[in-house]
Amino acid sequence: MINKAFLFYLGQFLSSMGSLAFNLCLLAFMPKAGFDLAQISLILGLQRFIPVFILGAWGHLADQFSAKKTVVVLEVLAGIVSLLLLWTWNETQTNYILFLGLCVFRAVLVNFQTGSRVKISKLLSDGSYDSNAKHAIWQMKASQGATLFAGLIGLVLIQYLSLKVAILIDFATFLVNGLIVYFMPDEEKINQSNPGNISWSTKFKEHFNFNKRAAILDIGLAVSVGGLISFFARVAGDSAVWNALFLTSYGLSVWIAGFMERSFAKKFSSIPFWFVLGGSFLLLGQIPGPNVETLVVMFIKDISYWIILHRISGHIQADTPVSAIGAVSSARFAIMVIILSVGEILVGAWSKIVSLETETLLRAAVAISIGIGLVVLSSKNKFGVLSDRPAL
Repeated sequence: MINKAFLFYLGQFLSSMGSLAFNLCLLAFMPKAGFDLAQISLILGLQRFIPVFILGAWGHLADQFSAKKTVVVLEVLAGIVSLLLLWTWNETQTNYILFLGLCVFRAVLVNFQTGSRVKISKLLSDGSYDSNAKHAIWQMKASQGATLFAGLIGLVLIQYLSLKVAILIDFATFLVNGLIVYFMPDEEKINQSNPGNISWSTKFKEHFNFNKRAAILDIGLAVSVGGLISFFARVAGDSAVWNALFLTSYGLSVWIAGFMERSFAKKFSSIPFWFVLGGSFLLLGQIPGPNVETLVVMFIKDISYWIILHRISGHIQADTPVSAIGAVSSARFAIMVIILSVGEILVGAWSKIVSLETETLLRAAVAISIGIGLVVLSSKNKFGVLSDRPAL
């Protein structure tokens, strides 16, 4: 009998891969249809910021509804929107406003599932830290780990096929994931005593209440790597090939770091990985590139980043009750996307006045400062585990 957790993460992986490939193809095919970079950037920007606003305002509603039904309904609706995108897109004459609106609505439907997906992941665990951490890692692999495979599929689509094929794949992955979740047993018990009219700010307070240190470190980690895509582009220079290799390395590191965290990395606290992260940034500012050495250091940096993020995610998922996991996940996602997005803007804005060496020094300073702070606060638990879990 196929494990239901495997099916859940497989469906989510396929859905994420289809969405990422679609966005990658937008960058390739829209210019060929006569759209300029400003029009494309507006779609990509609104696809990121509007869902964040909606999650920040109403993400807590994920805890008021069945997570299974929420995912199924939203995946079906996203699939319908994909069909509308297919109908709207035309290589010679596309209604830009309609296409933009459908892209943004599709992004809202996808991102509003965040809390419900994490809730299902929480329900699949047995309540222990080890089980919660395992599912939190798989949650990351199924979403962010899809970057690696989406890039490979996107390359084939861009070289040999069309945006319409990318939209059809996106539609198919929405449908497959919806069907998988629909046929999963529903083990959730809705807490009817949980008030439906809680303040929008409550979920942010709960995010910090359940595990304050993990929430703060989450923000610190996001600050150190904020604007990551623009940073890849800076290091790659004018080479599209090296930029693609850095993105591929990033996607691969999600999987490698997940294996490491589940095997030997959990024997240590996160402290040494903060120093490796900072040291990698310092090296990236000193090594003339892009070249193989740059790629290796970038890969080490990405692995360190993901080990820390997997560790933080495990702590947050373990310490947040099922009744609040949807709201907390929505708040966490909103905070992270805002920081990472602002980072993209800043890196792009200061690229002509701030040298790469200075930027890497700033990033390293953040990571190393956090590592030093953790040494001071947790000197007795620098290595090994803290109670039932590896220390932050």
